[in-house]
Amino acid sequence: MELETVLEPIRAEIEADDTIREKTLPLAREAVRICGESVKRAHRGEFADASKLVEEARNLLSKAIDEISHSEFMLSSRVLDAAYQEVAEAANVVSLLSDGSFVPPNQIGVPSRPYLTGLADAIGELRRAVLDSLRADDTARAERLLDLMEETLEGLLRFDFPNALVPDLRRKCDVARSLLERTRGDLTSGVQQAKLVQELKKFEEHIKDVRKR
Repeated sequence: MELETVLEPIRAEIEADDTIREKTLPLAREAVRICGESVKRAHRGEFADASKLVEEARNLLSKAIDEISHSEFMLSSRVLDAAYQEVAEAANVVSLLSDGSFVPPNQIGVPSRPYLTGLADAIGELRRAVLDSLRADDTARAERLLDLMEETLEGLLRFDFPNALVPDLRRKCDVARSLLERTRGDLTSGVQQAKLVQELKKFEEHIKDVRKR
């Protein structure tokens, strides 16, 4: 058999995979962009709009999954992992900021591995929410969010598996641990500052009362 006869069907297969890839990548990129907007809306307290955007991203991912289902090679690739992670992150950020609950992977159609790494990324967004709460002098909310950060990291640290089994999770947990420590320090400083402000107000009121006598 001639070499060209051997190679031609392989070339046709790869060209078909490339066509699928070119259709899939724009859908995944748009899903990532929409998830970023969803997180922004969640930080502004626009939870209904944020949830709708997560659903939009999920629909785009469903279309991408339909495309890659026609290729065995693409199905086994990680071409959608970044989009899966963003959906997992956005869905959990919206839910955690709105009512303090976690969203399971089967509810948003995200495979287990990218769900875990997306959840790890959510810790950084929780830190941002803690700092926003401190700037608004809402230390009670900041403390609740810090508890969620700790709960999330503790849960993820139980997945002590090699990187080959859960890609990138260990690195993301290391980053999250650092963010948690910094956030704990920021919250401690914020609480102390809030107490100092209250004490100063009480002192000022006491001085006013003394002067009135």
